[in-house]
Amino acid sequence: MKKARIGRRQFLQSAAVGAASTVLGQKAAEAKSFKSTGPLSSDASPHEGKPNVLVIMTDQHRADLMTCAGRDLVPTPNIDRIASRGVRFTNAYCPYPVCVASRMALLTGLYSHTTGAITNKDHLDWRYRTMADHFADNGYLTALIGKMHFVDAHNHGFEYYLSINDWLMYLGPKVKHYANEIANHPLGPKFFDTVNDNGAGFPDIEGLWDGPSPWVGNVERWNFEHMASPLEPQDHLDMFLAREAAKFISRYRHQPFLLVTSFMKPHSPFYPPRQWAEKYPVDKMELPPVGDITQYPDHIRKRIQRLQGLGDKRLRAHRAGYMGSLAFVDTCVGYVYKALENQGLADNTIVVYTADHGEMDGDHGLYQKFCLFEPSVRVPLIVSCPKQIPQNKVTTALTEYFGLYPTLVELTGIQPPKKTTLLDIPGAPARMDAASFADVLRNPDLKGPPAAFCEHALRSRIGQYMIRTRRYKFNFNDGSTHELYDHEADPGEFVNRINDPGLKKVRNQLQDQLFAWYNPEKNPYRPVQNRRG
Repeated sequence: MKKARIGRRQFLQSAAVGAASTVLGQKAAEAKSFKSTGPLSSDASPHEGKPNVLVIMTDQHRADLMTCAGRDLVPTPNIDRIASRGVRFTNAYCPYPVCVASRMALLTGLYSHTTGAITNKDHLDWRYRTMADHFADNGYLTALIGKMHFVDAHNHGFEYYLSINDWLMYLGPKVKHYANEIANHPLGPKFFDTVNDNGAGFPDIEGLWDGPSPWVGNVERWNFEHMASPLEPQDHLDMFLAREAAKFISRYRHQPFLLVTSFMKPHSPFYPPRQWAEKYPVDKMELPPVGDITQYPDHIRKRIQRLQGLGDKRLRAHRAGYMGSLAFVDTCVGYVYKALENQGLADNTIVVYTADHGEMDGDHGLYQKFCLFEPSVRVPLIVSCPKQIPQNKVTTALTEYFGLYPTLVELTGIQPPKKTTLLDIPGAPARMDAASFADVLRNPDLKGPPAAFCEHALRSRIGQYMIRTRRYKFNFNDGSTHELYDHEADPGEFVNRINDPGLKKVRNQLQDQLFAWYNPEKNPYRPVQNRRG
């Protein structure tokens, strides 16, 4: 038992860069770092010329829950450090508030309605050209360490791929603890009966099990008194990924690389290690007021009612687990960034921090994502590259975050892709939908594009389409009540002004702009009975 306790303490000394280092001491943290992440020797030097690219992703990170964004509810010292060395976007939007759809759009620079990768069961056609394909063709070693929610076994251009399955193998018999976490989703009672959540990598590939999950009937039922994981910190997926990313950076520091380190947290399962969970006790969580929901579309009201029907204890458990998970993943982010610094690569690496979508966190009575309110569709986006980009700057420019692909192409100076596909796909566009935002990175005072777009539930009875301008947001809910919010007067989106006669002209203009972007009539994914004509 004594030996196990020492191992945990050593791990915490190694992992706790940033916030936790104030408790453990910076010297202890550096002393116990991975051998492979030590500083370069005097006779070694990183490659010159092409900058490296390090994309650090988390899952379901609400954009305003960062200390650098002005909220210290969950301190994020390591994410803040990246922001201090680059440009932080306050108005970056995902193209679709669902994991698969948003991530595949990010990799291809194509909207979900273009590729058909829409729900968490859809796979991306392997013939689409991803940023990994393109960077590999231009001399980069491409690597993905962690979650990308591919659904199938294609690597989509990543030559070095370490998936969640590798971590499950590392866990060995301890997998049972993760199975229990999957089963005890505070907002999803059904998970206890299925023990199947490929959104959390269990399993990592859709349909892996021929029949029910083998864990059904072999899991414990928890009572949500606390959200502490039974796993030690070093055994958590996110720290496993951080260690493997550090190894990669050390091993391949002499050649240009594109490394995507993609963490799971603060996405479910909402069970951080005990040290982080105890900072956010379930019984101390306050729930935001639901407010007046009568003005919202019927599908939103029904979802609010369903979530509120779960009871306060489950909702508090979700908030507590989410916050503890965010605090823990910030530590993991710091571990990776510290490895980059130790190798002398920070100045010649384009470092990106972002997430695939946001989290409602109780606003309007909603939790998780799956809607077009700001907390769901707005994402954190930070880009650092001291040789090219100003440091410690903030931009309010409207930005579609899936423009990262063409932005990285521009910043690295490689040739832009000539096609969006590797092999011909009938109907595939000749050019990416996404636009580079490199000009805003170089000059954060620019206003950026006049609008950002988002879509959701394209395969459902009520497809949802959003246009966000600097002042207004218009949501076209196909077959239901539409929404119009004036962000100048109502940044929290509490008053739906869709029927305000004084805003009729604005509403019509926004609808015309939205339909010029994508007309819901053209949506081929709607159920047949919902199609018109």
